[in-house]
Amino acid sequence: MKHFALGGVLAIGLAMPVLAQDQITLRLGMQGTEGDPQHQGVVEAARVLEESSDGRITLEIFPNSQLGNFTEMMEQLKLGELDFTLNPFGGMNPWVERAIVADTPYVAQDFEHLQAMIASDWGQSIQDELRSEHGLLIIDDWYFGTRHTTSNAAIESAADFDGMRLRVPNSAPLLSWARAMGASPTPVAFAEVYLALQTNQVDGQENPLPTIDSMGFMEVQSHLALTGHLVQDQAIIASAATWDTLSEEDKALVTAAFEAGGDVNDRVVREREASLIADFEAEGATVTEPDRAALSELMASVYADLDERFGDGTVASLTGLAGD
Repeated sequence: MKHFALGGVLAIGLAMPVLAQDQITLRLGMQGTEGDPQHQGVVEAARVLEESSDGRITLEIFPNSQLGNFTEMMEQLKLGELDFTLNPFGGMNPWVERAIVADTPYVAQDFEHLQAMIASDWGQSIQDELRSEHGLLIIDDWYFGTRHTTSNAAIESAADFDGMRLRVPNSAPLLSWARAMGASPTPVAFAEVYLALQTNQVDGQENPLPTIDSMGFMEVQSHLALTGHLVQDQAIIASAATWDTLSEEDKALVTAAFEAGGDVNDRVVREREASLIADFEAEGATVTEPDRAALSELMASVYADLDERFGDGTVASLTGLAGD
């Protein structure tokens, strides 16, 4: 789904119109590394933008957190010192707290469902607040991957999580998910997860399949459970200070370029996810598919807390968008 964020953006008056003949250099900072799907996507966006503008608009890319961590880059966006960055929609909760619902396990069933959530009145209200209160707007939304669980024992149902020392990031939604499954959540620095698995400091971990592969986690784990508990995205976030300087023509060129980049990113991620399961099995891993509906039922108390914080029926209204 495209164009979900732009309905209320393009109608906003331009503060400093840029003349069509002006040379424009836009800067994008990201935490991702060269060669990963998101980097391939922004490289494609830069190519398309330069081509479609006849070389008049260029996108300069700064990967590997060269411009700082995400929080620092977001502050640069708000100040107009940086033009674009990437972050999950649910990760916008430091600025609009209720966005955290999108980052809560089993709320979104798949990427299409997550995009429907972002395009809903709920998602649009968050985007409006990001724009009006923080000078941030979302241009497009890309697929990052779906998180699954690895371990050294089969996970076929919630009972198999009981007592497991499960490494999760220091993220409130994922900590709550691990506890709801019956595991003992154990935050470990990402760079130290391989060693923690190898030395049995933890029994398992969870990540998207491409990350599991790139970090070599299946070298020290024998089982992969397709828990599919969290669908993650990467939103292209723009500085409103920059966006308001662009002409309508240039906004359209930039939007189309990021959509083209998103197509590349999404294709690469989906292709890798599709092939990696077979690759892991060929290398000796045992793959199981727990009943996700049964696992999601264990999240009831977590969802009740979200409803208490953000309004009765919030979670049900969003989960109900699946298949719309």
